[in-house]
Amino acid sequence: MAPFLAADPASPRITTYTDRGRMELSAATAANWAAKGGNLFSGDLGLLPGDVVAVDCPTDWLPAALVLGCWQAGVAVCSVASPAFQDAAALITTDADSPDAVDFDGEVLLVSTDPFGRGVAESGGSVPFGVTDLSPELRVQGDRYVGPVSGASSVLLVDAAGVPVTGEELADRAAAEGVRSGVRAVTAGWEDADSLVSRLLPLFVAGSVVLSTDGSADRLAHLAQVERGTVV
Repeated sequence: MAPFLAADPASPRITTYTDRGRMELSAATAANWAAKGGNLFSGDLGLLPGDVVAVDCPTDWLPAALVLGCWQAGVAVCSVASPAFQDAAALITTDADSPDAVDFDGEVLLVSTDPFGRGVAESGGSVPFGVTDLSPELRVQGDRYVGPVSGASSVLLVDAAGVPVTGEELADRAAAEGVRSGVRAVTAGWEDADSLVSRLLPLFVAGSVVLSTDGSADRLAHLAQVERGTVV
């Protein structure tokens, strides 16, 4: 996120449209949440570059920011369908009662769907025993990342086939898929961690993303006009 901050910290980088409305993270805000996530993962959870966190959340701004937090700490993400899930250190989920969460041996981090990032308990939900209500733990983290520094060669994704993918390879994938530098990409939401990472590819070429849970052609075309973006 450093190049975004140096160039234009106020520009939007992640924008989401869900049934709870529109939310937007500027470069500065996205970097702030990434730093908090990185500090949580590397500090409180003691994760190291090379560790893996599973992500099982619907399209929303906070799961996207948490993926950036994993990457800040050099920690890869995977889906629950990936072979890497069996050895994942933590699971980020919105459903602590899912079979994957109930049977998971590592740290279960419960994410609220509150549009302003309040915790599950704070927004009226319940948190099962042994599960961490993530948002309150995240908010108290420092705004500057202080953990281990990782580079572009770090593995950022272990895909559904079990293949590790580095940051360099994701940047190459963005170029190979014709993602233009600085593009404001308008697209439907994700289905799993693999497609979540695919949706974030524009960030690797100084672009931004607009994600909509309504992925109909008419809706995306409308958002492209409103957001001055390009449907991809």
